[in-house]
Amino acid sequence: MNKFLSYIKIIRPSNLLIIIISQVFLRYFIVDTYFELGGIMPALSDFQFFLLVLATVLIAAGGYVINDYFDEKPDAINKPEKLIAGEKISLNFILIYYWLLTIAGIVLGLALTYWIDSWTLGLIFPLVAIMLWTYSSRYQKTFLVGNIMIASMSALVILIEWLFEFFALKAQPVLFVEVHNQLSAIQFIVLSFTFFAFFTSLIREIVKDIEDMEGDKQQGYKTLVILSGVKQAKMLTIGLHILTMALLAFCQYVLYVQNLFYVFWYTSIAVQLLFVFVLYYLVIAKDKKDFHWLSNAYKILMVAGILAMQLFNISF
Repeated sequence: MNKFLSYIKIIRPSNLLIIIISQVFLRYFIVDTYFELGGIMPALSDFQFFLLVLATVLIAAGGYVINDYFDEKPDAINKPEKLIAGEKISLNFILIYYWLLTIAGIVLGLALTYWIDSWTLGLIFPLVAIMLWTYSSRYQKTFLVGNIMIASMSALVILIEWLFEFFALKAQPVLFVEVHNQLSAIQFIVLSFTFFAFFTSLIREIVKDIEDMEGDKQQGYKTLVILSGVKQAKMLTIGLHILTMALLAFCQYVLYVQNLFYVFWYTSIAVQLLFVFVLYYLVIAKDKKDFHWLSNAYKILMVAGILAMQLFNISF
């Protein structure tokens, strides 16, 4: 039983749940809502959408597994109480687990792209798998590159659902024409959530590097905080945090102008105010415990932002 739980814990079920919620909410609360205004159903069937979510989750799970594989030594220093790779599961079995998850995700993704006749989109799945491997094996502990890579993949979780829906829609010209007037609104919303996921994830990755500085330094890693110091890393994080708040404020202005008052007030109270609260703690953060708290706070911020999607379908 303990080994089974280790296999579950290593794929970060809470993070996978966030991925599932992000894609399901985008599909049923935004895409469905705006398509209904055009009088049509989404181009992706429910089963095709299920394949997309499953493929995304499997590849993401594989990414978490391979990350723990390459992070065995620094994790033994930074998080010895949570160490799984090499401790509760052998490294050989970790690799087998990674390949099973990743290959299954790529196969499902390619099957879906064959179904909607868009092989170009099919390249996304093996490319993301390659990025996750190279991130874990080479780039995760280099100056900002790894941070940007993981933030980009977090953003892709949002964007990929709309890319598949859009290309499936283009393959059906009649449906495309009928919903054409709604596309600009959907694209603005999708891009807003995509950038929100990118910046929130980027900030969190830098915060996690500050938290893990001790173990990373012993392994000879060259992260932003190790090369520039905690003070400079904090200043960059604060700047990115304020930029994210400003972008959110712009989106809130658009929501208000478009009379999407439920979403506007939710993002003002549940997201923007939380950003202010977290900013205060970011400014005063000093030790590992503070940055661990901030890492969890940014995950909560990301979830709070995603939950705003459910309010679009009651705003019309």
